[in-house]
Order: sequence, then C-alpha cells, then structure tokens
Amino acid sequence: MNDLVQLHTCEPIDAGRIERELRTRVDTRWLHRWARLSVAVTGPWRPADIWPGGLERLVWSATFSYPDGGFFTEAGEHAAGEQNGLARRQAPIHPAEMVGPAFSAALVLWHSDAGRTTCASMWRQRHLRWSLRLDDGQRLARCDGERVVIEAPPRHLPEVDRVGVLIGGWTRLLGEFPAIEGRERLMFVDTLEALTAEAKTESLYAGGAWAGERVRAYARG
Repeated sequence: MNDLVQLHTCEPIDAGRIERELRTRVDTRWLHRWARLSVAVTGPWRPADIWPGGLERLVWSATFSYPDGGFFTEAGEHAAGEQNGLARRQAPIHPAEMVGPAFSAALVLWHSDAGRTTCASMWRQRHLRWSLRLDDGQRLARCDGERVVIEAPPRHLPEVDRVGVLIGGWTRLLGEFPAIEGRERLMFVDTLEALTAEAKTESLYAGGAWAGERVRAYARG
C-alpha cells in the first residue's frame, strides 16, 4: 500500500473546495514539474456504521494521492513548512496538511508502511492544536500547538504504537472513540483506506495547472 494521506472533518467538503483552499496556500513554484494530485471524497458517514460503539456524528473524509516521488520539491517543502508553523513540529508536509487550517476542526493523518512512520495532527479554528509523529516506535515528536518535545526512544507513549497514534487523532476530533482491539486494530489502517475506496477520484493538479484553471482555459478555447 502507498502512503495513506487523509483529511477528516465534521463539516461538508468536496474536491472543489479542497482545490480552492490549496490554491490559496500552495505556490506552484514549490512543486515538482511532474507533480500530480488527486483526491477522493466521501461523506457524510457515521463512525457508528464502521466501529461498534462509535458516535452517530456525521463525518466527511478525503484521501489524497500523488506520485511516490512526492508533491513538493525539497525547497518547496521547506517553504510550505514555514506556513502555519508546520516546519517546527518536525512532521511531514503534504497537501492534506496544507488545507487543515481551512476547517473549524480537521484531523489530518499520514501513515507510511514503507517508512514505518505515522503522523496525526488536529486543527481547530485555523490553528494547530496537537500533532504526534512516531517513527518505527523509536522516535517520537509531540507538539501541543506551540512546544515540540522529541523523545528517542519514547519514554512515555500512552498511544502504544502507530495505530494508537491514529486512534488518538480520532479521539481528539470526535471527543471520544470506541476501544479498538484484536483484528479491528490490526486492520485499522485498511479500514481508513476503505472509507474512500468507492468514491470518485478527482484530479486537482496536473500538467502544471490546477483543475479549475484547466477548465477555464478549455472554456476560453
């Protein structure tokens, strides 16, 4: 499985809104010349429909896809990281993280099996309130929105493991989350990936232009 990059929020979202928010926050000079970006959006859905004991609250989810080589150049990632104070928390910079501040509350998740790294961050009222990154169980970077604490190896990790980091993010978004054990815990990442598996994948950026720009150019003939 490729890296899983997702945004979850309790307010309606669609591909068009995500693109518009990205266009206000991302300078195309930061991107690889071959950069592509697409998104699949689903919702509303209810956690109770997925996990027994989950809330009946409505949630919308978006899964972001881009080439394995990344979306931002090295210099572009540095520039993007300077926005909204993202660089200081020592967590990955990716498209989902760039639009987190656009929502009243948003959970952003990044999970990499290849890198054995997981990061979750919580945005409220356009500010980063919490983030946690765990690398192979050996290095932890925790941010409360202001201060960053690095532990290598982690001395205190109530989240236990990478799945626990993801569940911790969901708990912060919803206020509570059911206990996930056994096979449900083992398959948790696959369950998240499946949320948007049946949703239409829509291109946001390709060929050096945003989708909206391509549509306008086509209309002008």
